Order: sequence, then structure tokens, then C-alpha cells
Amino acid sequence: MSRSFHLYRLQQVDTRLDRMRARLAEIAELLREDAGVQAAQAALSAADAAASEAHSDLRSAEARAQDLRFKIEQTENRLYGGKVTNPKELQDLQMELGSLKNYLETLEERQLEAMVAAEEAEAELDTAAASLEQAAGDRIAGNAALSGEQRRLKADVASLEAERTVANNAVTAEDRELYDRLRLKRAGVAVASAATRTCGACGTTLNNSLYQAARSPAQLTFCDTCGRVLYAG
Repeated sequence: MSRSFHLYRLQQVDTRLDRMRARLAEIAELLREDAGVQAAQAALSAADAAASEAHSDLRSAEARAQDLRFKIEQTENRLYGGKVTNPKELQDLQMELGSLKNYLETLEERQLEAMVAAEEAEAELDTAAASLEQAAGDRIAGNAALSGEQRRLKADVASLEAERTVANNAVTAEDRELYDRLRLKRAGVAVASAATRTCGACGTTLNNSLYQAARSPAQLTFCDTCGRVLYAG
């Protein structure tokens, strides 16, 4: 077998390993992330705070209206109880009672608005709780799928690493040093296929002499453009 063949075989294994390891790193990051659950939890906390505030406003509105009803009752007792006989005082009580009843209508409207707001806040809280439950369920299902893929990839990587050992042992120390140096300089691709008379890495068309040289089993030939080793099969 030619020197370029052994390097090309090693390159094919390394390319697959690079892709698998990149995917494993991506999966590990995805398994650490819980952005969807965090967003749903934040929405639930906000909805809970809004619902608490709405219920507090409702209780305050109810208390104010209740206090005013009690005051109206006291005013009516004084007005109609027979203890106040002074016409001017009775007139003042009548005017005060009318004012209190008008204000009670305002407070009751505010109480109704607060009740509606509390009901809406409770509905939003229920929606947020359901969304959190859904997000948590989706995360569990997603993690299960990712974990399954992770296990399969780790098994494939272990198998490929054994295959790489065999391919690496077939390469001379000198060629391995060249290969490692080119891998570092050329984004992990040190050897390119030239089977179609073009460099499989950069796409440069090879002239006939360069293509024939790439087919030689005794020497290594390099792309004039990108400097990678060419393997023409």
C-alpha cells in the first residue's frame, strides 16, 4: 500500500472521530442546559407574584367597602334612631349618608375590578404552572433521547479508536509527524482525496503531472493551493 493510502485511511478515521467528539461535546452542553425549564419557572414565579398582589388588592378593596358599610349603618342608626332631633344636625347626617353611599358605589366598583383582576391572575398562574410542567416533561424526554445518543456515540468512538490504532500503526513516524502538523494547520484535514482530479479539500483542479504524482505509492504529493497531502487511489 502507498504512503498516501495509509495517511488517507488514518484521516478518514480521524474525521469521523472529530465529528463524533464534537457531537458528544454538544450533547454534554445540551444536557447541562435547562433554559426552557428556567424560563417557565421564571414565568411561574412572576405569575405567582402577580396573583398574590391581585388577591392582596382584592382583600384591601373588600375591607374598605366593609368598613364603609359599617359607617353607613352607624350613620343610618343616628339618622333614624330618634336620638338626634336637631333639624340642622339631621340635615347634615342626611347629606353625609348620601355621600357615603355614593362613595360605597365607587368602592364596590373597585372591588369588582379587583375581583376580576384576581381571577385573571389565577388563570395566568394556572397556565404558567401547566407550562412549567410541560417544559419539565419535555426536558426529561429530550434528555432521555440525548442520553441514548450519547451512549451510542461513546460506543462508536471506542470502536473507532481501536480502528485508529491499527491505521496509525501503519504510518511511519516521519509521515505521522507530517500528518499531525498538517492537521493542526488545516482545520483537522491533512489528507484530501484526489480521485476526481481535484483536491477534495479546497477544490483546486490538478494538472496531469500532479495527479499522476498523487497516484505514486512511493512518494507524497501535496496540493499546490492548500498544501494537503493528495491521495488519488
